Amino acid sequence: MNEQSLIQQAQADIANNGVTSSFSQLVTLYQARLYQYLLARCHNSHDAEDILQETFINAYKYLSSYNSQWQFSTWLFTIANRLIKKQQKLYSQNNEMLSIDMTTELDTVSIDQSNIWLQIKKMLSATAYDVLWFFYIEELSIKEIAKILQCSQSWVKISLFRSKKKNWLQVRKLKFCQKIFFWRDKLQYEI
Repeated sequence: MNEQSLIQQAQADIANNGVTSSFSQLVTLYQARLYQYLLARCHNSHDAEDILQETFINAYKYLSSYNSQWQFSTWLFTIANRLIKKQQKLYSQNNEMLSIDMTTELDTVSIDQSNIWLQIKKMLSATAYDVLWFFYIEELSIKEIAKILQCSQSWVKISLFRSKKKNWLQVRKLKFCQKIFFWRDKLQYEI
């Protein structure tokens, strides 16, 4: 069953009798991708899990308002992005803002310090990081990214260009270092 027919089936099931099996299949399709994104944006894995759960709860509640003009992933990431902003406002209002240090607990996904996305996150603003993530990891179009981030397509293009230009040299250095470490480790095992 393709994604659109699965969404239509879930909408019909929820409207008629509240059955969630079709929606559960949608959750299974997008849970890992969305969690990875949230883990990179949230303060810790617990917050990422909470927002992931809230995102799917909201998607379930408002599935009837889903517009098939957009990819389902675009709609989910838009919901998640709004929840992240809401969470950040709560933290700042209560003066309980956690440190956005890159050594926060990223324990459930095995990411080490040589991960290029962690290094890029250190170099960019949150929105510039989101633009790169959606463009390269999620492979979304400029139009879809603009919809998720609620900004113009021109802004997305400019942000993408500036982020790539700013980080090109650092990314090249990181990739070179990763290659050196890879070959060093490989040689140690062979000896």
